[in-house]
Amino acid sequence: MRILTRLRFSLILLFFLPILPAPAQSAAGTYDAVDPLIGTAGGGNTFPGATLPFGMIQWSPDTNTDAWYAYNDKQIDGFSLTHVSGAGCPLYGDFAVLPTTAELKTSPGTSFAPYTAAFNHGHEEAHPGYYILTLGNGIRVELTVALHAGIGRFTFPEGTDARILVNAGSSANSIPDKDSKPHDHDSFGNHILVRPDGTFSGWSSAGRFCGSDSHYKIYVAGSFNEPLVRSAVWQDDAIHADTISAEGKHTGAWLDFGKQHEVLLKVGVSFVSEAGARDNLDREIRGWDFDGLHATARGIWTRLLNRTVVEGGTPDQRTIFYTGLYHSFLSPNVFSDVDGDYTGFDGKIHSLAGKRQYVQYANFSDWDIYRNTVQLQSLFDPAIESDMMQSLVNDAVESGWYPRWPAANDVTYVMGGDSPVILLSSSYAFGAKNFDVDTALKYMVKAGSQPGTGPHGDSERPFLADYLKLGYVPNEKDAISASRTLEYTSADFAIAQFARNINHVSESETFLERSQNWKNLIDPETHWIRPRNSDGSWEAGFDPEHSLPKRANAPVSTDQNGFEEGNTYQYSFMIPYDYPDLFQAMGGEAQVEPRLDKFFTKLRCWGEPCFNMENEPDFVTPYAYVFAGMPWKSQDVITRIAKATFTTKPDGLPGNDDLGATSGVYVWNALGFYPAVPGVGGVVLGTPMFDKATLRFSGNRTLVVSREGKGVYVQSVTLDGAPYPNSWLPVAKLHPGTTQLHFKMSEQPNKQRGASEDDRPPSFR
Repeated sequence: MRILTRLRFSLILLFFLPILPAPAQSAAGTYDAVDPLIGTAGGGNTFPGATLPFGMIQWSPDTNTDAWYAYNDKQIDGFSLTHVSGAGCPLYGDFAVLPTTAELKTSPGTSFAPYTAAFNHGHEEAHPGYYILTLGNGIRVELTVALHAGIGRFTFPEGTDARILVNAGSSANSIPDKDSKPHDHDSFGNHILVRPDGTFSGWSSAGRFCGSDSHYKIYVAGSFNEPLVRSAVWQDDAIHADTISAEGKHTGAWLDFGKQHEVLLKVGVSFVSEAGARDNLDREIRGWDFDGLHATARGIWTRLLNRTVVEGGTPDQRTIFYTGLYHSFLSPNVFSDVDGDYTGFDGKIHSLAGKRQYVQYANFSDWDIYRNTVQLQSLFDPAIESDMMQSLVNDAVESGWYPRWPAANDVTYVMGGDSPVILLSSSYAFGAKNFDVDTALKYMVKAGSQPGTGPHGDSERPFLADYLKLGYVPNEKDAISASRTLEYTSADFAIAQFARNINHVSESETFLERSQNWKNLIDPETHWIRPRNSDGSWEAGFDPEHSLPKRANAPVSTDQNGFEEGNTYQYSFMIPYDYPDLFQAMGGEAQVEPRLDKFFTKLRCWGEPCFNMENEPDFVTPYAYVFAGMPWKSQDVITRIAKATFTTKPDGLPGNDDLGATSGVYVWNALGFYPAVPGVGGVVLGTPMFDKATLRFSGNRTLVVSREGKGVYVQSVTLDGAPYPNSWLPVAKLHPGTTQLHFKMSEQPNKQRGASEDDRPPSFR
């Protein structure tokens, strides 16, 4: 997502990836919690701080004003309370806290540079639910969390002054508060109030993710275990020692605790109100037991991650795998308060009290996570995933449309396509079914049939009228017309599957037919997906071998016109639900095989006719060989991708993680299968990396994936002891009790297995 940011940061190695090593097996056969290892791996613009699975609070260090942790930076700007993992644009970073010994001589609102703290990775550790760092000035910072609240423990060198900065203006994208009075239209929405008893509260107004018009308002409430000796606030370039509150773009508080050796801060957040933040804090953290809260957080992560146990493989493989698994459960994020209140897309406060939904969630990087993330989450916890899907339905009811890439309670419209509907369909297909499916389908059908605008005057499906009339988005109207058309056909297919699964036959047939619109862009001359104009003519100067013509005014000049973050090579195979027809349209499998072979000569590239592990449209393509009856070639490519593009170095994740999507590729591939088809409950078989993987899913279902023999090529497969020649495994075959999937491996490919039509994945059209 967002190639400009991805490329800029990959070039200067600003990615950071907390790495989870394989846990050590105890004598009892259980596994201890796994820990991120700072300094051994990185990438993807992830964050190393403390959070719980899907937690609202994600308390982590920032090294720049984008609220990102840049591994090669040498200073900490603060420890802010909110983050997302691996997004391509700045977001959150609210209410950063920074311990210091410094006197407040100049306003941090003018420049924060005098107060930043040096650090190095040798004094840093990160663990699930816990983070610790000793700063260059000798102050030790420890962070641990609940879902909506956390405790920070700050240990100062003996005899030094204990001060803490609370930066209300640290948000990555502070903006004027939309609730300001008319005469305050130039006022930025950051507010802080410090009370004599050592408590504080405040709010920040921010948003504009990836340049959008999005907005959110977050509230905070905090308490210290030690009394204040002095305090001051800053507002832009002014310091006020005799004032307890400040409001503006750059605001915050400087708090002096004298010569205290240890100061504890507990803080809660809310997207509803300051009272909500205080209530979240009081309900989740009742005392000052930092170690007790840390133990609870560690236990939550241990129980979740221990539901997947892998054996064999190399230490690096296990490290990358568990890191990817950890990343897969960081987002979406809890958005409702402990009492069930949340602020909706209509700006009103809603309550979940008395409803079947327990939690409202936010932050869905839908264009990314529909590829593999929601499927994994649905298998492990369909109840939580159902609440996530109900959250999207609530968003649609409140705003009139599904939100594309929603951040907090607003829509950002980032990336093309209609990806929210694929999230709903795929989650349902993988077991998350406890949400209002009739209302979900109602808004799916609306999005795919009714042109219109939603919040901020934008559309869930831009150019829908043209798409319905022509069967494609016209090139002269849209710079990403071809890739947008393919995303729409994938969404149409997912709607058709969802409608069929809930017995709405008419809608299923309508959208299944529309899912064939990709055929309108298959160029009969080149047999590639090619942009097309309203009059039916093809784009002039089309050259698939050199990704020409280039897209004018694209974020990065490598984009081929008509395609978002890519080219026709990288998008033409993004039709896994209809590969047989695609291969026929490309001239037959004899023509497809050399195209794929050429495509995989490189595994990371931009602007060339080759595979790009750094971007989501290519994630499924290694499995195209399976649909063509050549699974052994998929097995080879999958192995090469794992070895060449994922490492345990500081830049070891290929591209942005995009809230778990890139990590998900490694996780699924390592297990030996992949959820290739949107909206369909099944996986394509690949090649397992580990000798044994034990997965404890919901519904008393355990899947044991095992392998015997050397090499990466699959010779045969058995399912519960019986021969299983097919390359497609429906989720329905995962029965209560233990399902055994066993692979016999060799160093030489078996070119007969999976070659016959009967043994290939079906065409789901």
